[in-house]
Amino acid sequence: MGIFSKKEKASQVYKFIVVDGLPSIGKGELVRISLMPERIQIRQIMFGKAEASLRYDQVTAAAKVDETQIREVDKSVIGRAVVGGVLLGPLGAIVGGVSGIGKKQKTEYKDYFVINYTASSGEPAVLSFEMVGPPIGFDPFLRELKARAGIPETPAAPAGPTVL
Repeated sequence: MGIFSKKEKASQVYKFIVVDGLPSIGKGELVRISLMPERIQIRQIMFGKAEASLRYDQVTAAAKVDETQIREVDKSVIGRAVVGGVLLGPLGAIVGGVSGIGKKQKTEYKDYFVINYTASSGEPAVLSFEMVGPPIGFDPFLRELKARAGIPETPAAPAGPTVL
């Protein structure tokens, strides 16, 4: 690269974790997706510098998908007994320990980014990524991607009752 060489600049960049669809980058790897002028660039951030790209005319759909995952977690009997003992003495330790018996539910929210595209072989294919952190700033990223790919925005639901 010389002094006067041109370097492509991305208009939007977002970080994701690979879930499926990229053979050159393993599942669980952190990637940066950049909206370049002519293509989408997917670049591995750590443990290598693998890269993949996708032309905008190959993209058929793109969306953010929410998943709510509920799992049961064991309550901490020892932790509750220690806290109860510190706060209320020996009786508090007994009550705190007893309150820790059983299970509680913990809800996790995960957001995913999915791109449907036509592979170079002509077959439909899917790329899926888990979003890193809260989806702050993702809506402009998705709008620009859809605009460049020529994907129309889904209309908002009309206000008021639905007339059948």
